[in-house]
Amino acid sequence: MVTTLRTRESIRELDTPDMPDMPDMPELDDTLFDESAGYEDETGIKLAPGLSDQERRRATLIYRLFNGLWGLCIVRGDPGSGKDTFLNWFLYTCKRFFPGKRILRDERPRKLFGPYAGLFNEERIKEDLDRMRSVATGVSALQVDNAMERAADKWVNSERAKVLLQGSIVGITEYWKWVYSREPHKPINKTMGAIHKMSRHFDTLIIGNTQLESDLDKKTCKPFINWRVTCTRSQRDTSRYTFILERVKYDRRMDLIVPIGRPFAIPVDAGKPRSYIGDGKIIIKKPNYRPETLEEAIVLEAIKAGLDTYEELVGFLEAAGDMSEFEVLRTLKELCLNLMPRKRYKGVITYPCIYFIFNSRSAPNLSTNVKAGD
Repeated sequence: MVTTLRTRESIRELDTPDMPDMPDMPELDDTLFDESAGYEDETGIKLAPGLSDQERRRATLIYRLFNGLWGLCIVRGDPGSGKDTFLNWFLYTCKRFFPGKRILRDERPRKLFGPYAGLFNEERIKEDLDRMRSVATGVSALQVDNAMERAADKWVNSERAKVLLQGSIVGITEYWKWVYSREPHKPINKTMGAIHKMSRHFDTLIIGNTQLESDLDKKTCKPFINWRVTCTRSQRDTSRYTFILERVKYDRRMDLIVPIGRPFAIPVDAGKPRSYIGDGKIIIKKPNYRPETLEEAIVLEAIKAGLDTYEELVGFLEAAGDMSEFEVLRTLKELCLNLMPRKRYKGVITYPCIYFIFNSRSAPNLSTNVKAGD
């Protein structure tokens, strides 16, 4: 027993030896360390100032649904089902809620969309893609794939790519063309594959439209898909959409994109006036137009009296007991939008809405066989 106690005391002495006086430690060179926020650091959601409580809740929900706004989301649907509508609604909403995010697009929007970071398309990185093509020149067919992948990885790791993509949300209207399964050796296909690998590092969210999932490349695209949006359109009010968001993963064995969570429905009325877009004003284009219904007469008279925002107009007419919000909105759409083939286009008024922030001939008068519950 005595021997055991002496042994333990000896171990303690070894564990806590007398430390000699040490000279002052030299100052650390800050350039040798990285103290920026990492993936696991809680940086919080940086929202735009001035949002209402309801808007802040919506922004927080979007941020959480898309896991901090990074990854890859595909948007699918028939022609006219609302793919471009969802893309532009989402880009505008993120631009408004998250000012720290850079919005990149592959096509120019309408002026009503407002400022954005710029274009991201094949023309923007044409020189880089040309260099990738030159890398594959003179290379055997068996080595082309590896040569292109190395060139794409080199570009993605360049300072140019980082400056372009860091902290961005990228909207691509014809995404399937960029990662087309039948053109696996295209430079843009390899480039997108390399970008998808680095999406978390870049803190980048890519939103891409496609009609068919089978068009997407099994190597450069499908393994990186995190979310899928299915677009449906109301048959009763063709300016209303329901977008079904799902968390998904790629099953390589079955070559299928399979859901791994409960779907989340996002309703969007693309024809509703939005006071936060542009100046928010409802403008009469045809002052000499003769109203065809009592509702049109009431709405036009109120607008002429100075109630030229949606909230003011609805608030006044509801308080006066003349019309409900549903009746006001229906009348405004009939006076403004091209609701063909069901309605004759009148074009009496104009107002800012989701339809008018982008240029798409599919909105709002194309038919689709994808139906939404009314």
